[in-house]
Amino acid sequence: MSELKIGFIGVGGVAQPHLNTLNSMDGVTISAVCDAFADRAQSVGEKFGATVYTDYHQLLQSEKLDGVYVCLIPGVHGDIELDLAKAGIPFYIEKPVHLELDACARVLDQIEKTPVINSVGYHWRYGAGSQGVKEFLEGRKISLVQGYWDGGFVGAPWWRQLALSGGQLVEQATHIVDLARYFAGEVKTVYSSATTGSMTEIENYDITDASITNLVFDSGAVGFISTGCIGEVEGDSKVDLTVKGRGFNAWSNSDAGRWNSKATGKGEVKGDQPWSDQLGNGDRAFITAIQSGDQSKILSDYRSGAQTLAVTLAANESMESGQPVQVRRFV
Repeated sequence: MSELKIGFIGVGGVAQPHLNTLNSMDGVTISAVCDAFADRAQSVGEKFGATVYTDYHQLLQSEKLDGVYVCLIPGVHGDIELDLAKAGIPFYIEKPVHLELDACARVLDQIEKTPVINSVGYHWRYGAGSQGVKEFLEGRKISLVQGYWDGGFVGAPWWRQLALSGGQLVEQATHIVDLARYFAGEVKTVYSSATTGSMTEIENYDITDASITNLVFDSGAVGFISTGCIGEVEGDSKVDLTVKGRGFNAWSNSDAGRWNSKATGKGEVKGDQPWSDQLGNGDRAFITAIQSGDQSKILSDYRSGAQTLAVTLAANESMESGQPVQVRRFV
């Protein structure tokens, strides 16, 4: 099998574990990299022996690539994924996939016209703990979902700006929302409340400090997701998801999983994988899909990624309006 030539659009922090994983894989070459910051693009290009670009249009025009990673902040995606789909190039998108659902719809329409391998970086799905919980929950009726991403402030300047990140629920706690969908099915409506005003000394800060989002699932299950970026002392951090039904409960974070059933007793999986290795599980699934033409091992495709985005953007709308919001459907 010929060497796969992979390109990167965006080579900042989140791209680094992907670059390192692909660089260690047989049959894969990092052929081209693109970043709006020329110095960063040059540095990464030199490290991996890749051709360097600062304009992704030039990259797509000049390179014949077998796949492209898009590792950008949410608010600057524009038409990149649409252009990749039109060009028939398999793509892997870091989460969240965009900040505009109409843009996602255009990408999905194009994928329907010209099918192409696609994947989204929801690496929690690939963790051993999540897989163990997913298997345990098979056939069980879930009644309650409880999710948390309560922690500290992220220092990246773009993260504090709603127009660039979408806020904590959209950009960070999206992993919790996605895992809730993975375990409990689709979310029908959301009702969200949020607070702000405790981070006034931080320049250009216009996201919420904390939020509670109530969820109603298609199955009839209910749940909530709590977010907070105000944590500064011990005990402020809680990042995980619990699901419950009559006679059972299950818990997972990005790696480990536990469950307890009145009928079958307790179980546990300790994946012992750092998040970079969990990302690597998704990378390997994406590369295998390109090689085989079969993306059945990909656990989160673009359509699913768009659906998770739809839940979080509906929550943002509810925070603003103070009213329940029906989630736009892609799946």
